[in-house]
This record gives sequence, C-alpha cells and structure tokens, in this order.
Amino acid sequence: MAIGIDLGFVALELSQLATVNDHVRRQVSRFARPAIVGTLAGSAAMNAFAFAAQASGEWMMAAAITLGLAIPALVYALTRVGAGLWIDCHARSA
Repeated sequence: MAIGIDLGFVALELSQLATVNDHVRRQVSRFARPAIVGTLAGSAAMNAFAFAAQASGEWMMAAAITLGLAIPALVYALTRVGAGLWIDCHARSA
C-alpha cells in the first residue's frame, strides 16, 4: 500500500512538472496540489503509526514518528529534484 501511495504522489507531482503551458498547468494543479498534500499527510501518518507500533519507550516512539514523517518529505524532495534535473537535461539536448 505504501508503494502505491508513493507512486500516486510521484505521478501527481510529475503531472504538474511535465505540463507544456501555464493554462494546462493551472488546470492540473487545481486538483493535483490538494491530492499531493493529502497523499503526503496520509503517507506520513501511516508511516508514523507503522513505525511507532513496534517502538518501546518515549525516545524510540519519537524517533519512529520522526522517521515516519521524514520518509514522505524525502520522497517529495527527491521527486522534485530528480524531475527538475531530468527536464533540464532533456531541454538542453533538444
């Protein structure tokens, strides 16, 4: 389920980055942005619960929740950076 959620987020983010003009970007972003926020929040909550379920003690619980929140943030950052670099690389070669 986590893989499906993350792939859905990546597809939504790429749909915004790959649009050709501003009109289409605005239309896509109207639906993609709220879905991205919801996907990241849901993924972070599910990761935090999954990691915290196996943790014992307050420090380990805090670490588990932090890791659960960090994973979607890293997926978001890697998607933005990777897509930006890929688009820039292919724009230069065209």
